[in-house]
Amino acid sequence: MSIFEPAEVPCPACGATMTFDLVTSVNADRRPDLRISILDGTFQLAVCDGCGGTTRLPPTLVYVDVGRGQWIVTKPAAEYPDWAQLEAIARQTFELSYGPAASVPAQRIGKRMHPRIVFGWAALREKLLAAEEGVDDVLLELLKLAVLRQVSGAPLNDESELRLIDANNDVLILAWLISETEQQLSTLEVSRVALDEVAADNAVWAELRQRLTAALFVDFGRLLLEAA
Repeated sequence: MSIFEPAEVPCPACGATMTFDLVTSVNADRRPDLRISILDGTFQLAVCDGCGGTTRLPPTLVYVDVGRGQWIVTKPAAEYPDWAQLEAIARQTFELSYGPAASVPAQRIGKRMHPRIVFGWAALREKLLAAEEGVDDVLLELLKLAVLRQVSGAPLNDESELRLIDANNDVLILAWLISETEQQLSTLEVSRVALDEVAADNAVWAELRQRLTAALFVDFGRLLLEAA
């Protein structure tokens, strides 16, 4: 089920207290409207009744979409440095919910699920958009590494990230974003053919692909950190 908890947050503009329904669990099978609001950027956006100011709380939730095989622990972007520890906790949680210790029906569901952990709204939206567009998220992260190798002057630093923000039949649209604010720094278009090229080039990508396939934190950033 989708779980809502009442919360009070200060308006960033006037300081008034805003009453807010904080979502800690999203069941997209039962509430497809919540999935849509994540994709369009309106999910968990609070509006101040006094001045009209808006704020969006950092995500702390579990997203479940059995129909699309998605189970995604979502943490605030600020917790990214602790990814290794949080990935281990997420794996343990998934195993308890859908692994050998779970009920037989839950285990059957678990076999169809792809557990993930992400950090920030943009990362969650990317996973949903990739599934919608039929883009394998492992190949997508390897494609980002290929982009880094080929594009000079990429704004890669501790405050930015590269995310899929849109797609059509021929092109994937990627954007460099500020992690905390989701402010776009720049965008680039990459042909979908490039995904097939990454998938076919085992000589270059096989080992990294295997490492990401076994992970819950499927993000090229972990590969850069592990190589550092």
